[in-house]
This record gives sequence, structure tokens and C-alpha cells, in this order.
Amino acid sequence: MRSTFKHLFYINRNKTKKNGLCPIMGRITLDGSIAQFSTGLETAPELWDAKAGESKGKTLHELKVNRELKELSKAIETHYARIVEKDGYVTAERIKNAVFGIGKEPTTLLKELEEVTSEIQKSVGINHAVATYKSYVNAYFNLSRFIKEKFGKEDIPFNQLEYSFIEDYDLYLKTEQHMATGSVLQHIIFLRKLVKRAMNKGIITRNPFFGYVPDQPKGKHKWLSGEEIEKIMTVHIDKPSVDFVRDMFIFGTFTGLAYIDIKNLRKEQILSDSAGNQWISIRRQKTNTESIVPLLDIPKEIIRKYEGTGEGGKVFKMLCANVVCSYIKKIGTLCKLEKKLTFHCFRHSFSTTVCLSQDVPIETLSQMLGHRNIKTTQIYAEITGAKIEEDMKRLSEKMKDDYKLAGG
Repeated sequence: MRSTFKHLFYINRNKTKKNGLCPIMGRITLDGSIAQFSTGLETAPELWDAKAGESKGKTLHELKVNRELKELSKAIETHYARIVEKDGYVTAERIKNAVFGIGKEPTTLLKELEEVTSEIQKSVGINHAVATYKSYVNAYFNLSRFIKEKFGKEDIPFNQLEYSFIEDYDLYLKTEQHMATGSVLQHIIFLRKLVKRAMNKGIITRNPFFGYVPDQPKGKHKWLSGEEIEKIMTVHIDKPSVDFVRDMFIFGTFTGLAYIDIKNLRKEQILSDSAGNQWISIRRQKTNTESIVPLLDIPKEIIRKYEGTGEGGKVFKMLCANVVCSYIKKIGTLCKLEKKLTFHCFRHSFSTTVCLSQDVPIETLSQMLGHRNIKTTQIYAEITGAKIEEDMKRLSEKMKDDYKLAGG
């Protein structure tokens, strides 16, 4: 016998609140059994479309109501299908209980984050870096401390996560933990990913992040200009180890490889084509994506300079990250650069100064950087004033005789 499963939403006009809004109710019917429930949402009665089961309003509030009703509808259908597949026996009440987590131990926020962190730990070296795992451990520590200080509890049910929780957590990270805007944003991104995962698993049906806009860190030029790169390349350095770090910095500036990828670069990853051109072909440790970079003359010269110094088939004998960072700061001081030098800024310099300023298409750049998404490349790549001026001059020359003013 075919099941007569359906659900709908309606408003309770008999319980109009002082603000003029009516609560939105839900009803699940299945083979004669009925289960009713409150959605926790409300709307103006004059905006309710009874036939469509949604609001006709276009305000942010009404759009949020419709969005959450769609998510709730999807959750009802998903749980119906799961119960049928698993047990073969289903009632309207069982569907309602499954949607709202009635009759089972609620999934908690930190428990889910702990599970995600464990999954990332297992995938380190496959599609995640150690640094990513450490970031999630740090996120767990801060979220745990916030819950304990704010609520006096060890954990909270995931379905109690509200918009106000996110705002309070944001403020806590800024004021109590004294985090910079960028660090706060990273923690909020972790929490947003956790919410998305919970929605996909059917743990929650509403997105508490709806309408939330985090503060964005002010953009800083992380790339070096051609003149600044020239200063680093030509500054006199007496200490061999500092000179080596300078060469690695320049190698990264002209290949776009990250510190860890330069450290792991092996001889067999440098290939030659039929025309005699040399390429670096590697899989990035951080993302496990392929990065293919043509070798320019400067990185070729650096490879020749240190030929035979690498161990175990590696091209370079790279110093540890802490020493490299320390020496990079010394190099910046020697060059009298106002910018704070980090090993990572060479990747931005490769993107902006070496590639985009020389008309390399952003799609090609994305492949060389080993990005999964071109949006990531757009973050790395900035258009310089010199590039804009150069492009506009070229455009001006091209259009010089194309347009004339009337009477001119």
C-alpha cells in the first residue's frame, strides 16, 4: 500500500502577538496519523500565502522565515526517507521526533568539533596539513573555554546554538582573548563549517549564521614591489646561512612554492620538456593539489648554486622554519624595508609582481600556485598601481583614433 505522506505550514491567527505577528505551525500527515508542531518562526498574517505555505514578504525577516521553512521542509523529507529505509515502519510522530531530536540524546557542539578534529588528524599528509590540525585543536580549546565561562557548562546541545551565541563568541575572542580581526574571523569560519556539517547530518534544521556578517580584517599589501625584490637580491650579506635564506626567499618569489614545498622539493620533480624547458611538477603538501611551475633563469641559477647540498634526493637542505623566519627579519632590516617580511609574502609577490604585472592570466597563475579554487588565487593576487597605469596607457594608444568629439 502506498504511503500518503505530506507536510504543510500554516499560521495560528488565534495567537497573534503584540507585535502583530502570528506563530507559524507545521503539520505532518502520514496514513491518517497527524503530528503538529511549532516551527519557532513568526510572520505578519497579511503576508502569509496559505496555498504556498510561505511568506510573500520581501524584508530580511520574511526572507529568513522562508529560507528556514525550506530547510525544515527538507529535514522532514530527509528523516522520512531515512526512517523508511532503516526500519520500514514510520509514523508522523516519529518523523517529528527525528526532526527535532526528541527521544534521543542531543548532539553537542564540542562533541561534533572533536569528531571533525579527529577526522582531520587522520587525514594529515593526505589532504590536510599538520598546521590545519593544530588550528582545529586551538579552535576547540577556545570554544570550550568560552562555553565554560559563558554558560558554566562543559558543552551545550547543538540545537541550542543561536545567533546570539555567535555574536557573543565573536566579542569574547576580541575582548577576552585579545585576538586580531583576522584570527577572530578564522575561528568564526571553523564554527560556520561546523554548522554546515551539522545541517547536512540533520542535527539542526536552522542556520544560526543567517544574517551574520563578521568583521573583515583590513587588507594589507603582502607582496613586494620589483624595487623591493631587487633590494633583497642585491643587499650584501656576510653570513652564509642568512645568504642561503635570502636565496630560498628569492627562489620562492620566482616559483610561488611554499616553504614546506621548497623544503620537500626533490630532484625528480624538476622535469625537462622536448624544447629543453625545465618545470617543477609537485603536489602541494597543504592541499595535495598539483602545482606546475616553469623554471625561470633566477631559480635555475639558485638550483645550480646549491647542487649536491640536499640530502635524500632533495634539492635543498632547508633550515628549520623558526631560523628561516628569524633570518628573513634580519634581511628586511638590512634592506631597510618598512614592510614586515614573512616567508609567505613571496607567494603573494610571485602572484602580483612576477606574474600578474607581466600579463600572466589568473587561470594560469592558479594552476601554478596549486589552488583548488580561483577565488583563492584572487586573494593572493593584487593589481598594482603601476599595472593599472600601464594597462590604461596601452588602452589609450589603442583607442587614440577611434573616437572624436563633435566639432573636434
